[in-house]
Order: sequence, then C-alpha cells, then structure tokens
Amino acid sequence: PSGLHVIEASPEAGGFTVLAQLALTVILFNQAARLDVRQVVQRGHLTFRLIFIGIPLTLALGAVTAALLLPVLPWWEAVCLAAIIAPTEVALIDALLDDERIPERIRHTLSVESGFYDGFALAALLAAVALASASNDAHPGRWAWFAFRTEIVSLVAGAVIGVLGGWAIAASWKRGSMSDTWAQLATVAVALLCFETGEELHGSGFVAAFAGGLAFAVVARRYEEQVPTQVSDATAQLLELVVFAMFGAFAVKEGWQYAGWRVVLFAVLGVFAVRMVAVLIALIRSDLPMYSRAFIGWFGPRGIGTVVLGLIVLERGRIEEADVIVQVVVVAVTISLLLHSLTAPLGIGRFRSVGSAPAVP
Repeated sequence: PSGLHVIEASPEAGGFTVLAQLALTVILFNQAARLDVRQVVQRGHLTFRLIFIGIPLTLALGAVTAALLLPVLPWWEAVCLAAIIAPTEVALIDALLDDERIPERIRHTLSVESGFYDGFALAALLAAVALASASNDAHPGRWAWFAFRTEIVSLVAGAVIGVLGGWAIAASWKRGSMSDTWAQLATVAVALLCFETGEELHGSGFVAAFAGGLAFAVVARRYEEQVPTQVSDATAQLLELVVFAMFGAFAVKEGWQYAGWRVVLFAVLGVFAVRMVAVLIALIRSDLPMYSRAFIGWFGPRGIGTVVLGLIVLERGRIEEADVIVQVVVVAVTISLLLHSLTAPLGIGRFRSVGSAPAVP
C-alpha cells in the first residue's frame, strides 16, 4: 500500500474479499427491504424493460466488445468480464435517489433496477466466473444443476429466513420486547444469516440476501410497522467505505500501471457506452422523454458488485487472463467514480431546463 501506510493489506488477503462480500450482502438486503413488491408490480413497466431487455443486452454487447477489443480473452472470460463491469456506478446512486430535484418516477426506476440487477444478475455473473474457470468441464447437466441451485435454492432459502426473521423482529419490536437498537442489529444478523445459508447450500449468498430482504419487507409491512434501519444502513455504508479505501490502497496503482490502451478503451466503453445503448434500446417507445432515458442510461446501478466479483476472480486465480480482468475492473471503477461524480450536478440541474415526465401514480 501507499500513502501513510495506515491500511496494511495485500491483494492476496482473503479477509479483504470476505469484507467486500459482507458489504454487498448488507447492501443487497437493505435495498430489497426498502422495495414495495406491490408498487413494483403496479409501476414496474419501465423496470421490467430494463431488467428483461436491458440487462441481457448489456451483457451481450459487453461480451462482444470485450471479445473484439481484448482478443486474448477466451469467450467465457469475455462474458465474465462483461458481467462484472455491467453495474459500474459505485458511489452516487444513493445521493441521486434522495435528491428530490430528480422526478420521483426516475428515482423509483433506478432504485428498483439497482436492487434487482445486483440481486439476480449477480447469480449470472458468478455462473460466468465458474464457467470461465472450468470451461473444459462444462457438462450441460452439471451447469443446469448449478443454475438451479444458484437461483431457486438461494431464493427459497433467503425467503424463508427473511420471513422468519422479519416476523420475529417485527412482532417483538411492536410488542415493545425489543428496543429500536436491538431490532436494527437483528436486521443485520438476518442479512448475514441469509448469505451464510445460501453459501452453505452451495448456492449464491447474494441472491439469498436479496430474497431475504424482499421477504423481510413483506412480513414487516403486514404488521403495518416500519422496522428502523438506521444501524443497518450505517453498517452497509461503513463496510462499503472500508472496501473502497482498501481497494484504493493496494489495487488502483497496480491496476493502472499495467493497463494497456485496449484495457482502458474497453473500460470506458463498458462504463459509458454499452449500458447507455442497452438502456436506450430497452426504453424504445416508452413514454419517458429522451433526456430521462439518457439519464437512466448514464447513472446505472451501483457498482460494489464490480469490486466484489473482481476480488473473487483474483482470489480464485483459475482464470487464464485474471490480470486483464482485474485491470479492467480497476480502470472502470476509478473512471466511474471520477466522471459520475463530476457529471452528477450537471445531470440533476438539467432536469429544470428540459423538464421530465410526471410520476405515474
């Protein structure tokens, strides 16, 4: 590490990967717990377009771009790379979602897409990593079972734990037998239990955490109570801050030092062009103004998943071109942090001058 040597770590430190996984777990659970499933269904036509059209297009365009610009990558590793850098917005999405200058309809769409993207697409990303690591042993039956275990088993396990945890916490809190502080700490424990159960069942702990958050929210709302989440939110923010601090301490310098022009070009296209094209195609003939569509395409889902999956690739070390993948992750994340931070005030301010579609009730 550089700087003041306050953080002593190395890319080989398994604890770093564990910390990043914990951060993403709590973030996914919190995002899902904020979603109202009925509202998503009633107002989700834009979100459904982005999930079922935009995400596959993003992965396909990203994989083709990676294969063309980085011919050293085998095909599955190109798919893996496209999946890893798809959620590239890493720092500003929370601030944007809280800014009332942005139309509520846009904020709702971004919020729901972000949660569903990280929750369900991460399963596909992990599958791509596994396929790239064992492409010579890709028996169809084996990978069909892998997909089932990753998606269905993880969803069911997370939902069961979310229901039980939500019922126990909401009921105890409403009766007054559990204080606000302990209710919030217990919420973090439920998120971590969802992740651990998913991993123990050889599924995806991230999918389990997201499903658990959805189930937790449904049960809590049946009690007509909103369990306080300040501690859970603060925990997620603290973990995310530590992850990015450690990421900057030992990854950024080496990643940029060895990155060639092809890596930089692909990172730029992956962050700013691939998602934009996919979103614009997905929203064709929607009732959103063009500027709102472009805004959604520019400010996509959060990118903590990019860092986590990059760390997983680095830790496993069974992929032929792991160094190239790590370089792309480093370049993409740092460029996203810089340019999205600089353009956020401009993007928000433009809504006043160009107008936007009103929120749909």
